[in-house]
Amino acid sequence: MTEAVGVSVPRGLRAPGTTTMVVGGLAGAVLAYAFQAVGTRALGDEGFAPIAAIWTAFFIIASVLFVPLEQYVTRETSRGRAMADDRRVILSVGILSVVAGVAYVLAGLDTPLFDGDPAYLAIIALLAVGYTILFTAKGVLAGNRRFADVGWVLGLEGVFRLTAGVALLAVVVDASVFAWAMVVAPVSALLLRFWRHDRAEPDVVPVGAGRFLGAYIAGSSASQLLLAGAPLGVAALGGSTALFSVVFVTFTLYRAPLTLIYSLQSRILPFLVSMAGEGDDHGLRRIALRIVSAGVVLTVLGGLVGWLVGPAVVGLMFSEGFMPARALAMLAAGGVMAGATAQVGGQVLVARARTAALAAAWVVGLLVALAVMVLVAGTPDFRVAVGFAAGEVTALAAVAFLVTRS
Repeated sequence: MTEAVGVSVPRGLRAPGTTTMVVGGLAGAVLAYAFQAVGTRALGDEGFAPIAAIWTAFFIIASVLFVPLEQYVTRETSRGRAMADDRRVILSVGILSVVAGVAYVLAGLDTPLFDGDPAYLAIIALLAVGYTILFTAKGVLAGNRRFADVGWVLGLEGVFRLTAGVALLAVVVDASVFAWAMVVAPVSALLLRFWRHDRAEPDVVPVGAGRFLGAYIAGSSASQLLLAGAPLGVAALGGSTALFSVVFVTFTLYRAPLTLIYSLQSRILPFLVSMAGEGDDHGLRRIALRIVSAGVVLTVLGGLVGWLVGPAVVGLMFSEGFMPARALAMLAAGGVMAGATAQVGGQVLVARARTAALAAAWVVGLLVALAVMVLVAGTPDFRVAVGFAAGEVTALAAVAFLVTRS
């Protein structure tokens, strides 16, 4: 396999820049939760609802469109291709993200969530543009083994968002003003001048961008409707705005492992791509078996921890008014661990460019989740949580079957 920019493929977690990347990812995650904690305490459960809605929409768009874009860029640059040759692909994803975000806000603009404030339209549009650049930058840097630079992007993103948020709240305590801090965060990608590393090697055959991204986006759509759509499910089932905020902060806090995986998975993808390029199917299967085995154990432990201390952790982080029911905490925590395992295991399929198979696994999981949510009885938050957990476990089982086959 051709190696990008004449650099040998680093193997193992001690490769140069890995520590900085992990630290940056952890710092970015902590700072993101600090931003939300500042907002919940300043705005209250009802006042924070617009931020929860914007964050939910952004997380879905990022996971459905930007993560596949980053994976595509990482995979191709690690093989020696320049993303300057795929400007149309990047521009198309960016335009689609803007349209999706604006459509989401328009649909709810006259509801209590946004209260008719058109500022949220500009906020979601600029968020989409900024993060199209940021995720492309992460892909270029990771594909060229600039792992330390990826860490700096992730860490500075959190610093900029939190700093801007605190400064804006010092001026006026208002959700539509506080939301502008989210727009500032992706500037971190520009500081690293990622485009300097986008170089190409000759005679590298590109993978079909439409086929790769189309299937990946379909799978990501299903997986994120499972994960980030939980607050939207509560609203659809008639839950109050306060319950919407409770479910939002609970799922946002508990999905920390998965959010961190999204940030750091570009570290392992170049390594898996190299194994796939060398035809090392036995090695890929061995890695997949280890991931699935560890994930099953973590799923059980996650549910147990969620039952024992989950509500208290949410209350400590966001105040007692946001504490979820114990069953919601258990199902959300266990389901997130199952989803995180499926996401990591799915990297084997991405390395093999088998994104259609990955999409099928997530679609099956989503269908199971919707069926369970409709059929089960209970409060809106409980029904959503049961459906979510069932769907994530189903997706994990499907991914495990796909990645452990010879």
